Amino acid sequence: MTDNDFRIEDRKEREARRPNYPLRRVKFLLAVVGLVASVTLMLTWHGGSLVGALVVEGVYLATALWLVVRFASRDDGMEEDSDA
Repeated sequence: MTDNDFRIEDRKEREARRPNYPLRRVKFLLAVVGLVASVTLMLTWHGGSLVGALVVEGVYLATALWLVVRFASRDDGMEEDSDA
């Protein structure tokens, strides 16, 4: 293979690995809407249904945890030690 062949293959691999940004935005929007809606329901809940309250709290916890994991720093363990 020539050097140009490697460049063509690398470009094809990069194009295949491109993240789906519109899908990410939609999932993030749904998580934020779910979080805000569940917090609003949780703070204003006056119903007598324990099952409904647990569902609302479950949605709140699931969306909050998903957002925390989504935006947590991605440390791969490869820290650069400038002192060493």
